[in-house]
Amino acid sequence: MQNKVVYVLLDGLQGSYAKEHLGYLEHLCEKQKAAKYEVLGELPSSSRPMYETIFTGVPVYEHGITNNSICRLSDQQHLFQMLKETGRRSLALAYYWISELYLSAPFDPMKDVWHADEASAIQKGFFYYEDQFPDNHLYSLASALMCREDYDFVFIHPMNIDDAGHRFGTGSRQYGDAVMQNDKLLSTYLPQWIKAGYRVVVGADHGMSTGGYHGGNSEEQRKTALYIVDETAVPGFHSEMLTTLDVAPLLCHMLGLRPSAKMKTLGVAFYDEG
Repeated sequence: MQNKVVYVLLDGLQGSYAKEHLGYLEHLCEKQKAAKYEVLGELPSSSRPMYETIFTGVPVYEHGITNNSICRLSDQQHLFQMLKETGRRSLALAYYWISELYLSAPFDPMKDVWHADEASAIQKGFFYYEDQFPDNHLYSLASALMCREDYDFVFIHPMNIDDAGHRFGTGSRQYGDAVMQNDKLLSTYLPQWIKAGYRVVVGADHGMSTGGYHGGNSEEQRKTALYIVDETAVPGFHSEMLTTLDVAPLLCHMLGLRPSAKMKTLGVAFYDEG
C-alpha cells in the first residue's frame, strides 16, 4: 500500500448524523472494510481554530487561531509544509480560510481561487468563498484533477452540511439531506480513490447544535466521527474516543511522515503492527 491519502473534511457534521445518514461508510465498517471512531472536538468548536488544530496537532491556546476572524498565515509546523519538505505533493479543494492559513492572507477572490505553485506548501488548490458552493462540484473537480496529476495528499473540504446547519438547524430536512448527499458522493468517488492506491480518511471539524450554532462545549457541537478506509487499519466500530489532536499524527502515520515535536503520541492502535 502506498503512503497516499485522501482526507475529506465534512464541515459541521454532527456525530449522531454520521451514524444516521452516512450509510455507505457505516456499511464499510459493518463489513470490516473500514474503521470508525467517535471524536470529541477540541474547543472552541469553531472552524478556523479547528482547521489549524487538525493540520498542526496543536491546541488553540498555543497556535493562537482563537476565532474565525483571525486572518493570518499559520506560524506552526503544519502537514502541508511537512509534505513539501519531504518532496511530496498536495492538492486542496477547500474553503478559502485554508488558503489564508497555509498560502496567503488575506484571500483575494480575484486571484486566489485557483492556486498552482510547486514551490509553495500546497502545490495545487481550488478555494471557494461562498458556503453554498455545491459539494458535488467539489468532488467532481477533485476527481478531474486527480486524473491529470499524481498527488500524495488530497484534501477535499465540502461546506454544504455546515451551511445547512447554520441556516436550518440539525433537526431540519435540509441538514439531513446535505449529509446524505455527501454519503452518495462518497459512495461514488471513494471506490475510485481506493482503486488508485489512496488510503481515505473522512472526518469533521466540529458538530452543530439544533439551533444552528457551534463554538461551545455541548456534545452536539463537539462530537463528530472519523472513518478510516484502509485495508491495513483495524476495522469495525471502535469504542475509543479520539480528539481533534489525534488527526494530525494519524495523517502523518498514514503518509509515512515523522510527526512534529508538538504533535501528541497516538494512544490508539489504529493499525495492527503485528
